[in-house]
Amino acid sequence: MNTVSEKAISQPQEAPVRKPLLRGIHHLALNTDDLRTTLDFYVRILGMPLVGGLITGGNATQRAASRGNPPFDHIPHYFLDMGGDSTLAFFEFPKGKTAKADRNTVAAMQHVSFVCGPRRFPEMKERLERNGVEITFGPKIVIPPNIQSMYFYDPNGIRLEITADMDGDEENLDVIRSFRLHDDEMRKELAKVSQDRRWIESMLASMSDVEPMYRRPNGPNPASEK
Repeated sequence: MNTVSEKAISQPQEAPVRKPLLRGIHHLALNTDDLRTTLDFYVRILGMPLVGGLITGGNATQRAASRGNPPFDHIPHYFLDMGGDSTLAFFEFPKGKTAKADRNTVAAMQHVSFVCGPRRFPEMKERLERNGVEITFGPKIVIPPNIQSMYFYDPNGIRLEITADMDGDEENLDVIRSFRLHDDEMRKELAKVSQDRRWIESMLASMSDVEPMYRRPNGPNPASEK
């Protein structure tokens, strides 16, 4: 397994940044063994327009070792528009060739959370219920004052979430500003991870430079109920 060395992580040489160097997600690649059912779910129910598709090439063993791509030759690889100028991609694995993943292990993907505006949020709930998709949690406030989410599963057993700032704007979602803690709030949270004050201050020096939209109320964080 390719991993970053502990030295690279524990002894970073780069100066703090307060604006991201990258521009978000180009594509998030997931796996399925039933592409048609998966496309029906994401395109027809969640409303993600189809962007494109291809059949992968050969030499899968070499590709899997160098790029982390699936170890199968000539399989479909399709892309969907998930909003925000980002795409969601699926590889279709041959049925029965791999086991189901355990999402509750280190390095596994726990869940994917999509975002929408406050008016669209109840519409998405209705679309899920209308198509027989069980909502396993929510809608409920997960981050105060009024960021709500709901959880459900896709046909592959992938855990999904839709999140919305119910006090926010419908078009300018301002995700970073709505999530961004004030420095004093973040300092308290970091102290729960480490008592190393130098490390805490170094993390604060690298916080996003956007102005927080809200100040969190005192008390337990509803997100812990996830």
